[in-house]
Amino acid sequence: MRQFLQFNKRNLVLLALLVCVFTIVSIPVAAQSAQTSDAAPAPKVARTTYQGETHVGRCCKLWDAAITVTEPQDKLVPIVVTFSMDYRATAPMYVGLRVNDGVCAFNGPNSVEMFSPAIETQYKPATYQWVVMPGDYKLAKGPNTLTVCGGGIDFFAENDTITLGFNTLSASLVK
Repeated sequence: MRQFLQFNKRNLVLLALLVCVFTIVSIPVAAQSAQTSDAAPAPKVARTTYQGETHVGRCCKLWDAAITVTEPQDKLVPIVVTFSMDYRATAPMYVGLRVNDGVCAFNGPNSVEMFSPAIETQYKPATYQWVVMPGDYKLAKGPNTLTVCGGGIDFFAENDTITLGFNTLSASLVK
């Protein structure tokens, strides 16, 4: 052991070799760590795999599809929200998005056409994409709950019904 601690040519070369190997190994690890921290977080997703969620009456009532998206603390950024569903509707309907406990807003397409076939297992697909901007009502730094909402268009829509089939709701921050 005492011989190893002496600074001779062989020990210095061994020490230099160890430093080089450590440096070479640590560069890819540091690069991977930096790349991971700069990457955008995975999108938030909610998926409903059962059919039969039914809503009756005029707009605007909360539907079951909801997700939480966390805004950065330094500044708000836009959120792109996509809602895709199969549905049956006895009348035209509205579909929108509620941010936190705000109003049901229509930040993009908002109408569902009537689709009420005689065969009860038939559903019609529809996809909506909304953009929630930093100045939109109730959007805040930190966690935000986004909930799909909607209902009948007509003032006399008390008996209008929409039944959802399979549906997904996803959101991602735009950086």
